[in-house]
Amino acid sequence: MPKRKSKRLVSPGRIALLAMIAIAVFVAGEGWLVMRSPRGQLAAARFLPWTDPARLTLLVGRELRKALDVAGIPADSVGSVDFGEGEPAGARVRLRAGLKPDASLIQANYAVTRSLAASGIDVLDGRERFGRRGEPQVVLTLGVSGRATHELALARVPVVVGADPVESSARLSVVVYGFGDDLDAAHAFFALPVPFAVAIPPGDKDSEALFRDARGAERELVLHLPLEPINYPQVNPGPGTILVSMKSAQISGLVRRYLEQAGPVAAVANHLGSLATQDMTVMSAVYRELHRERVPFLHMQPAAGAVCRPLASALGVSYEEPGAVLDYEAHSRPAVLDKRWTQLLALARVRGQLLVMVRATPLTRTWLPKALDVKHLKGISLVPLSALLRRPAI
Repeated sequence: MPKRKSKRLVSPGRIALLAMIAIAVFVAGEGWLVMRSPRGQLAAARFLPWTDPARLTLLVGRELRKALDVAGIPADSVGSVDFGEGEPAGARVRLRAGLKPDASLIQANYAVTRSLAASGIDVLDGRERFGRRGEPQVVLTLGVSGRATHELALARVPVVVGADPVESSARLSVVVYGFGDDLDAAHAFFALPVPFAVAIPPGDKDSEALFRDARGAERELVLHLPLEPINYPQVNPGPGTILVSMKSAQISGLVRRYLEQAGPVAAVANHLGSLATQDMTVMSAVYRELHRERVPFLHMQPAAGAVCRPLASALGVSYEEPGAVLDYEAHSRPAVLDKRWTQLLALARVRGQLLVMVRATPLTRTWLPKALDVKHLKGISLVPLSALLRRPAI
């Protein structure tokens, strides 16, 4: 009877080798996850000087928004501005954050810089100054490893002596849209001495200049996202339109690129899109990017079969619709505009707040300053768009 061969035992050396391979795979996996996270990418940017400046700016911007939240600075007090001539240069984005009159600049500065430091972001420079209205400010230059991406002005809003202490409970916000390719008309609107936001579409040859000029005029921005309408291309939102035939990755990439081009925005609104807003695939791809950036979706004139409202709830995107859109009236006569405006002011008092979209026309350019005059509003508070829009908590 043949003898059984004894089973070979795995040598200790092989066990050690397998253990080392398992540990190496685990460490590599954890490292990959870390490098995929925003903080991991910021840490890598310290040692990789060729990091894409636009990507670095986006990463710092995300952490800056979190830092401002931690410091208790409301989102509706933060806006993109031009600090003016003679101010520090080199940063891609310039922001102003307004504090309450009794707030401490020192405490706000400490809270913001401490939160940023925990995220791996450096305060490259800091100094005190006084703003145009005499308000004290602290200006911080932010970036990573000497590369400036943002300049933040923390400003304490001054108390206006002699101002009417009575505040209306009704709030109103106005967004002007439809500038088309008329740069002169857009600049004329930007220069009007009344507060309102502006909606600008991306993808056009003049879009970047319009975004920059609107920020320089201290206007809140809405990204007017061109979406495919029914009867396209006979009805055409313009270049860069997102089509229902596009793949999800292509749509997400376009939305991401448009958001980076625009810089900080208060919301993203649909520019046409009667077909695309009824397409679940299209809007899911759009909403994924809005959720990533915590940007609300402002739905203008929804189509009957639009999926935007229920899908926003499912994907955690803040969704709003304007209370009114002045389109036909903007091409009519001043008397028609005035009558409709009186109705909308009454509606604002009933609802407590109202968001109105106004098409840019020669008529509305001359009409808006009178319509938004404090005396004409009769107690209704004119507020930034971001004050009326809800942002998701996460």
